[in-house]
Amino acid sequence: MRKKVGTRRKVFRICSIGLLLVLFAINGLSTQAAETRTGITEICLNVSSDIVPGNSGGQVSISADGGNFRVGTAEVLNENDDWMGGMTPRVSVELYADSGYYFAETSKGAFRFTGDAASYVTARRKDNKETLVVTIKLDRLENGDLTLTGARWEESDGTAAWDNNPRAKRYEVRLYRGNSSVTSTRTANDNYYHFGGSITRRGDYYFEVRAVGSGSEKGDWISSDSWYVSAAEADDLSDSYSYDGPGDSFYNDSRGPGMSGSSYYGEQSGGPGVRSSGGSGRSPGVITGSGNHWCLDQYGWWYQYADGSYPYNCWLCIDGKWYCFNESGYIRYGWIWNNQNWYYCGEDGALMANTRTPDGYYVGEGGVWIP
Repeated sequence: MRKKVGTRRKVFRICSIGLLLVLFAINGLSTQAAETRTGITEICLNVSSDIVPGNSGGQVSISADGGNFRVGTAEVLNENDDWMGGMTPRVSVELYADSGYYFAETSKGAFRFTGDAASYVTARRKDNKETLVVTIKLDRLENGDLTLTGARWEESDGTAAWDNNPRAKRYEVRLYRGNSSVTSTRTANDNYYHFGGSITRRGDYYFEVRAVGSGSEKGDWISSDSWYVSAAEADDLSDSYSYDGPGDSFYNDSRGPGMSGSSYYGEQSGGPGVRSSGGSGRSPGVITGSGNHWCLDQYGWWYQYADGSYPYNCWLCIDGKWYCFNESGYIRYGWIWNNQNWYYCGEDGALMANTRTPDGYYVGEGGVWIP
């Protein structure tokens, strides 16, 4: 019995050794088969791009600068192809190894670029390492020339306008009367800005404007010609500041919160912009009170905070209703062009929404006019 057990153990050992030899042989054949292909360890790509700030679209061409592989079509990955300064184009391309070759490296150190400036982002292999998907990025686009031209007045409504610069992301503009600054620096997303509400006195007006590129790069200020505005013209401009909407209608600034056609005419020492809640500087007829409160003077309704300050050139929600204030701090009425949309503020100065305006136009959610 012992002799038989020993024999079985001996046979088992011989079988185990035989099995290992077979496995080693298979592995050796596999390794030998893999080694019949040559690994590509250096990848040099030539990059050429016609992407230009201020233009839409554009193509990137990539070719092999030597090596045993060919290059597929490059695909620009950026969702927005309206190119602006500060943007970085990202490109994906597939490389295909020649017969008998495979891509042995995917690390950054294996890549070199010629032509237009480019850099490695990532790479991954597929198809038994015979295809390499490479993502690269081009250099950050420069803004280019941010020079502006054509600064001019549209005297009918006090609009400052200038020629569009496609490289500008936005514009900065400010208003002057004589040698005095009338407004702080304003931001415009288009090549114009309405200053009608700020032209409240007679005088010589001009504006300065400059382009702002991506990354806050700024061009030089340019000035418009001087425009003389009489007292009567200034009154017309400020009174009609909220006009020319879809229905070409407006209200004057004698109406106010909770009012319907009420008006007030009186004297005010200091003119628009003077905000005093007490003392001899207070205008006759100004409504005052403790804390935040509405006030009315000869120029219209405005809102005063408890600390004496007031909102201006903004939208503000008061008691659940939205109001729009001009540069001088008075509420606006009728059609208002703001942020690329038309809005309508009713006789009480509050924004209208999800309804029809008095002139028959529909304003939807958020008060935006729906053509």
